[in-house]
Formats: sequence, structure tokens, C-alpha cells
Amino acid sequence: MTLYSTTSFYKDIRAGAPGEQIFIDDFLKFLSVSYENVTQRQGFQVIDTDFVAMSRYYEIKTNYKDDNKIIVEEYTNINKTLSPISKGWFYKSKADCLVFISKATRAMILVPFNDKFKSHYESIKDNYDLINNKITIHNGSKWQSAFRKIPLDAISGYFSLYRKTQGEP
Repeated sequence: MTLYSTTSFYKDIRAGAPGEQIFIDDFLKFLSVSYENVTQRQGFQVIDTDFVAMSRYYEIKTNYKDDNKIIVEEYTNINKTLSPISKGWFYKSKADCLVFISKATRAMILVPFNDKFKSHYESIKDNYDLINNKITIHNGSKWQSAFRKIPLDAISGYFSLYRKTQGEP
């Protein structure tokens, strides 16, 4: 008998919502950028995109912990005993920009998600452990994602740190 802890698909979705709101308030609205929230539209979920703005796609990740590391999901499912192996958002996303957001400090790590960054990531990823996430159960389906924690030093020159200063607008 295999014992494992699980996470909820809907809980994971709710966990990302505060970061999406921070992105809207502190970045898009603050900079007066017109945008469309497409998080609930299936066609955009398939390509891992949350917002469309200025003809660009943004993927929001509310998992930055102010620890100078980003989390990159390489597998949506790595456990073939649960379901077929499936690549993660790093390989599926059609976003133009990744935005890693801290709920605690509202800091944003903006990564242009272009061929240059993707190539750099591929060249460094094996220097960092591939970590299996908890098993997720949703509507009777099970899967287990896997990710790497990449230090910002390893992607120096490939990202910008953005933080709206608090105070009078």
C-alpha cells in the first residue's frame, strides 16, 4: 500500500488567485495597461496563459517566496502509475512573459519567456534537483507534478524584479 499526501486541484487554483490580483493591481492597473483576464477560458488554460495585455500573454505563478528562487514545473505528471507522463507548463505555455509573484511582499519576478531564456534554462536545469510534488486528485483523476527550484543568480540577465512602492499614488 502506497501512502502519500495529496493536494486539491481547486485549492491550487485558489492559491494562485491572490497573485493574479496583485499582478492586476500593482502592475497592469498601476501602469494603465488594458488587459483581459482569461484564467477561466479553457482555450487559454490549455496554453497556460492567465492574462492577455498589449497583444502579449502573461502566465502568473503565485509561488515566489522571496527566497531568490523561482519554481519551474517540468512535468504536470511524472508518475506513470497514476496517468500518462505529461510535460509541465514550462513546455506547454504559450505565454510571452512569466510573472512569479510573492503574496507576502507583492514582489514580481518578470521573465521574458522567449527562446533565449528557454535555451538558457535547458542548459542549467540539470544543476538543480527535480522535486516531485504531492499527488493531486481531481474528478477521479490523479497526477503528480515535478519541478525545480532555480536560483535567480542562475538566470541573471534573464529577469527583472518589479515591486510597486507603497504610498501615495
